[in-house]
Amino acid sequence: MSKNSNEISENEIRIISAKEPERHNNKKHTFRLWLLIFLGVLILGCVVFVLTRDEDTDNESFIEETYDSVIDRESQIIKDETHLAVEGFTIARDTTLNKKELLILTPENARPRLIIGNELLNDSNIVMATQAADVRGDNGQIAGTFVLNGELMSKGEAKAGFCSIVDGELSIGVADATPMLEQVLTEGGYFFRQYPLVVGGQIVENKPKGKAIRKALAEIGGRTCVVMSKERLTFHDFSQLLIDMGVRNAIYLVGSSSYGFYVNEEGNKILTGGKPNTEIENVNYIIWEKP
Repeated sequence: MSKNSNEISENEIRIISAKEPERHNNKKHTFRLWLLIFLGVLILGCVVFVLTRDEDTDNESFIEETYDSVIDRESQIIKDETHLAVEGFTIARDTTLNKKELLILTPENARPRLIIGNELLNDSNIVMATQAADVRGDNGQIAGTFVLNGELMSKGEAKAGFCSIVDGELSIGVADATPMLEQVLTEGGYFFRQYPLVVGGQIVENKPKGKAIRKALAEIGGRTCVVMSKERLTFHDFSQLLIDMGVRNAIYLVGSSSYGFYVNEEGNKILTGGKPNTEIENVNYIIWEKP
């Protein structure tokens, strides 16, 4: 009997392969999987981009608002200070350095000059006053060279520090002989001598070693101010504090409980020492007054 080609005898084995169809299905499955992964990454990237852009926009808006508010505050401060400066006043600022308290007095819109005697202190135009040159105990004369409105009132170079004022411009320095003296004599200026404390940002050592309440006429950032200690200090320690706060040049002023005052922004007169010394004829002051 002839056999049909599709029939199988009991002794025959036919292998039916299903590999090709399975391989085909796996490829389709892998392709779909990678497609889904790609789409997921793309969607995630778009979401992150949108969120980041919104966040950046919010940050830019916040920065702009903050900047505008700073400008507004600065404009207000400048406007207020300009208004006050028309009248002239003194800025008082307390600070602490190396656990030592200091008072910094900075005159605004005021011109410096020297005076002798207590009578002139009643002038309402004065916004700050403090004693300048020492007065000798033996003869009551001013110690060192002192020029008042171009007139030589006393002469001497016991102290190398000096302050000169010409046409409202104040200079602080150290020199045994200085051309500034000739200038104030010929141009009707002011001049006095005191202990030098700081020159070019460096300490100048002085012979007195005791402690006292100290005062200095100092230059900070191109501006002149008076710096006072609130406790007893040596010359060296006081000079070091001045340097630490950025003082470039400084000379001493009569310290301890010497009389002085300043007028603040509100027009109040604040005392910075004891009562005026009426027993010393040549007591002298450096003052700042309204122009």
